[in-house]
Amino acid sequence: MTIYCRKIMAIFTPNMLRMLLVFGLTVTSIADPIDNTCYPCVCISNNEQDLYRVDCRSNAKLAGRLPQFKYINESQIISLNMSGTSLYNLKNQTQTPFENYSSLQELDLYNTSVDSFKNSIATFKNDTFKGLEKLQFLNMAHNEEFPITNKSDSNMFVRLKSLKKLIIYQNNLVPSGNIGYPGNILKHIPTLEELWIDGFSVAPFGKEFRNMSNLTILRISGDLIRPIWQYKDFCAMQTIDDHTFGNLLFVRNLSIINCGVQNILSNAFIKMTHLRMLDLSMNDGLNLNNIFGLQSLNSGLEVLILDNFKNKNKVECPLSITTSTAKLLQNLTALKMLSLDNNKISEIDKDAFEILPKSLEHIRVRRNRFELGYYLLYAYQMPNLTKLEASFTHMDLQFSVMQGNYKSDSSPRQKHLHEQITTTGSINNHFRTYAGHNTESDCPKPLLYYIPTITITAFLPPKLEYIDISHCKIGFPIYDFYIDSNNSLTTVLASSSLLYCWAGPIHGVEKVEIIDLSNNFCSSVDLEFFTGFPNLKRLHLERNYLYFVVAYKKIFQINNKLEYIDLSVNRINNIHKELFKNQTNMKWLNLSKNNLMGFEHKISHMLSLQVLNLSDNHIMTLSKVFRSDLESIVSSRNNITLTADLTENVISCSCDNLEVLEWILEHTLPTSSLLILKMTTCYYTHNVSSGLPKHVLIRSKADLFFQVSFLQKFCMSYTPLLISLVVLLFFIFNIIIGAIIHRFRWKIRYWYYVGNNKDFSPNGYTSIEGSLQFQRFKYDICLVYEEDAREFVLEILRPKLEEHEYVVFAHDDILEGLPLCNVLTKSIHASRAVVFVLSKGSRESLEWKIAAHMTNEESNHRGKSISLAMFYDSSSTRGLPENLQLLRQDDFIDYPINGSEDELSAFVEDFKAKLSAIVTTTV
Repeated sequence: MTIYCRKIMAIFTPNMLRMLLVFGLTVTSIADPIDNTCYPCVCISNNEQDLYRVDCRSNAKLAGRLPQFKYINESQIISLNMSGTSLYNLKNQTQTPFENYSSLQELDLYNTSVDSFKNSIATFKNDTFKGLEKLQFLNMAHNEEFPITNKSDSNMFVRLKSLKKLIIYQNNLVPSGNIGYPGNILKHIPTLEELWIDGFSVAPFGKEFRNMSNLTILRISGDLIRPIWQYKDFCAMQTIDDHTFGNLLFVRNLSIINCGVQNILSNAFIKMTHLRMLDLSMNDGLNLNNIFGLQSLNSGLEVLILDNFKNKNKVECPLSITTSTAKLLQNLTALKMLSLDNNKISEIDKDAFEILPKSLEHIRVRRNRFELGYYLLYAYQMPNLTKLEASFTHMDLQFSVMQGNYKSDSSPRQKHLHEQITTTGSINNHFRTYAGHNTESDCPKPLLYYIPTITITAFLPPKLEYIDISHCKIGFPIYDFYIDSNNSLTTVLASSSLLYCWAGPIHGVEKVEIIDLSNNFCSSVDLEFFTGFPNLKRLHLERNYLYFVVAYKKIFQINNKLEYIDLSVNRINNIHKELFKNQTNMKWLNLSKNNLMGFEHKISHMLSLQVLNLSDNHIMTLSKVFRSDLESIVSSRNNITLTADLTENVISCSCDNLEVLEWILEHTLPTSSLLILKMTTCYYTHNVSSGLPKHVLIRSKADLFFQVSFLQKFCMSYTPLLISLVVLLFFIFNIIIGAIIHRFRWKIRYWYYVGNNKDFSPNGYTSIEGSLQFQRFKYDICLVYEEDAREFVLEILRPKLEEHEYVVFAHDDILEGLPLCNVLTKSIHASRAVVFVLSKGSRESLEWKIAAHMTNEESNHRGKSISLAMFYDSSSTRGLPENLQLLRQDDFIDYPINGSEDELSAFVEDFKAKLSAIVTTTV
């Protein structure tokens, strides 16, 4: 059997095995048993006491009844969600369907089609809730056939002894005439703390609410009606008069949202002395400038929400917050939070800042239509404001305030502001031609929008820490700007505001720790822009076009306290080598979704680094320096993990990259190492003929182990062959080089010695090179001879040649101790002709060999023969040098050693003629 299995396994290739492995894992996961403990519903969770949270939302299998469980008892359920399930057969089996749910604490019956009068088997009565003595939360909203008003059965919820939160909105149709809040029902629930209910216009909350001391949260929820256009059928209050909330003595949080409120009388909240939060949002019949009922709020109110008063069906002009609006809130001396979102506000009267409650700490003015005007310079009059949210305000420049028609007040700071505004207003015409600036910047300077440096100093509220102007579509560059240093600003959010150029620096913001400038289409940042933020810790710059800035500018050189930088989605393909040089406190560096081909930057100084996100780039491998830096960071600290995210990259699965893959495998979870690598794809690049690289998904450490194991075997089979080929190629290369050197050895020597211009001047001897500084040749004839012809050459031949005014060089002219090869080569190179005197002597001497070869190279260099062979002894043809054997026949001449006078004379004339032919044609 084992042999048979091995034969079958041998059939499969590694890729086929990998596919089978993946398929097997998939089948295994599908075959795992599903947790059906709470069947036919779903268990959301269970605690240590085997108490379950069960979800039966929109379950059509229940046939209109509560579920019957197989594996658990109803008494083990603490939360049951039946929303969206029509309970038309709720009481078909028993009149007390919840009797066994003794542990139930939360029950959601939202939109379950229960009623109180039509269908007896779906009607809720007193006995229906029997057994729910521990229930704390009940949602019966969106059951239109189950109205809960003062006309309903007063004992309906009498069994809910522990109920704390009741949601019963979209139950009471206003046109039905069943008008009245169900005080007669709710008075039997003394534990009730929070109530969500429909709103009626003419009926006040009855006297029963006067004794409900635990009811502190009341939400009249027209905003949750589905479909939304039916809100008027369930929440139509219209007018809130002096009696509407007269009995809600203990309510602390009151929300009246999208209930069609059009008028609030002046004493509407006068008896709600415990009120701390009021939300009147989405009542488009109200106007911020005439809600006179706000004056009746008690001075202890802390949160006031007046959002979304604009009518979507009407074209309305922008709204201004005037001093009269501020006076409506003047008596709220404990007000901490004010929300005015989505109200088409365009500006705030400068005097309103002084009237608004000094206790304000948090203001929301999101989704408005603010214009940038000088009124903003008066916001400093809010001494306790710490948080300002002004996102989605689509800010524009307010041209009307540029004339500076403001009156000066008695405050010194206001006088200073008035002087600045007047001065700036007076130079309005100068804006149209001003082009100067203290520093060079790539940011454009528009004719109307640009404010010269030091023209205005902005004064922020002294305790303001957080400002959000994101998604404001401001559309201006950030120029050099001054802010009074008496501020507490730490967080600035300005993403998606079209701040497309950052010149700066901004002065007076030394305390800022968090900045968000993401998604601003910015492509230009001046080198000094971030120098105004020395304490910056968190910086969001994602979704810009900073690839050029990051590649060529050290914009973070002063920000050595940075702990978080997000530079994702910036098309970065190169990073300045010193961009992060000073970031020794870095904990989180995000460079994901860029075009990086690698990461070669030193990060060993980032000893606090915890996350390095390089995902979704084009990285193929990891350098040794980078891997060493990651390991050194981890080894330098205790029990702090470092995660390097390499997911969605093009990591190469090849033999060249096997070492890197093995290193990644070692640090892939699960691992005992504090260094964690994440990787999701691996690209096979070893087979070039296969076209585009084939990628493999890495879902787990097992997948990566499989790929590494495959490469180890694949690459190992080629290693001996590669080594053999390298050795063979090296051997062949050496043979070829040796053959070439041997073949041209004399040519190489010739050029070496001819090109060597060293001067040799021992004992007053002047080198040949030194004497050839201003002429081509030093000698006419160079004589080469053997020892047995020495006497003939020196006593007969040389004097005879000198008689005819030839300059002659002979072997005996070489001084002892001089380099033989060098002098011989240079002398031949410096002679017009070379005469070889052939005698019976041995031709194996080094001098003869050198002279013969160098003469041949010199002849090749000059392009003509420069040698002449003279037979001193006619029988001396034995062992004639190979180079001389190539001479023409007429280049040889016999010396008549025993000849007559006529023969000697004829020899001399013939020798002179041949010699003259060589000498006179040599250039």
